[in-house]
Formats: sequence, structure tokens, C-alpha cells
Amino acid sequence: MGLRCSFFAVLTASVLWPASAAAQTFVCPNGPGPGEIQVGTTGGSGGIAVIPICASDGSKDSSGGAGPVPAGPEWEDRWGAIARGKAGGWGAVGDMRSKRSAEQAALKQCESTAGTSRAACKVSITYYNQCAVYVWGSSGGVSSSAVDITTASQQALKLCNKTSSDCEILYSNCSYPKQLN
Repeated sequence: MGLRCSFFAVLTASVLWPASAAAQTFVCPNGPGPGEIQVGTTGGSGGIAVIPICASDGSKDSSGGAGPVPAGPEWEDRWGAIARGKAGGWGAVGDMRSKRSAEQAALKQCESTAGTSRAACKVSITYYNQCAVYVWGSSGGVSSSAVDITTASQQALKLCNKTSSDCEILYSNCSYPKQLN
């Protein structure tokens, strides 16, 4: 009997292991919800709060089949974009409701700072539900996005420092999802 229980425990673990090992993580500002577990946190520095990172716990729901699963909070994605111009202008926006509106606003801002035509400005990065950083050095600008500003800053500075020695962060912002209810 004990051998049979051990066999089923190993079988169950081997069937469930690949699903949990490949779990996708996501930002969960209010902590884990039904069917989720907290697997880490964002960096949280420079006045930015630590934000939980969650993953599915592998269960279909936490109701145990006792009826419908209560509806959780509804979230709306938030977008940001960074645009750069050939004549040195740039634009950056966050907390937009769509990719298109973020890109258009960043291009418009780039156009006004560069004093050139819209055609000279191009979107260098579009991001949603995360953070982005724009770094400038003597060789030009670099953009990066990540789950938090610390990670995005490290990535962008590392790229910039490959070609410039005077890299500095010109813009950083987060566009996290907004809770609707």
C-alpha cells in the first residue's frame, strides 16, 4: 500500500512539474488572486514601491467546484512609448489607454522638441503594463523596458555604455495596468 501511494505521488509530481516550471509571471499590484501565487517582487527603489510578481498556482480555480468563481477585479492595460528624431528631438509618454494613442502622443512630442517634420521622428519603443527608460550618451539614445525602472535602467545603461562613456537617464516611467472595479 505504501509503495502504491509513493508511486502515485511521484506520478502526480512528474505530471504537474512541467506546467509549474514553465509558468509565466506577471505584475499583480494587489497581490495574488484566486489561482495565483506570489513568486517575487519588483526592485522597488528610488521612491518606487515594491510590486508583487505572481504566477498561476496550476489550479483551474480555487472554488473547489462549489459554484461559479467570483469575478476578480477588472484591469485595463496602460501603454507608453518613446520616439526619437533624427535632429535630436525625442518624446515620451506613459499611462495611455492604447498602443496607438501612446505612439501618436510620443511622435507629436518628438516633433515639437525637434522642430522637424513628423517623418523625422520614429517610435523607438512601445511598452505596456511595465516600465521604460530612455538613456542618452554621446553616441545617441537607447531605450529599454522591463517590469520595473531599476531593471529597465540597468539594461539601457549597459547598452549605452557599450558605445558611450557619458550615458545618463533622460526619461523613466511606468505604465502599470489600472484597476477598473
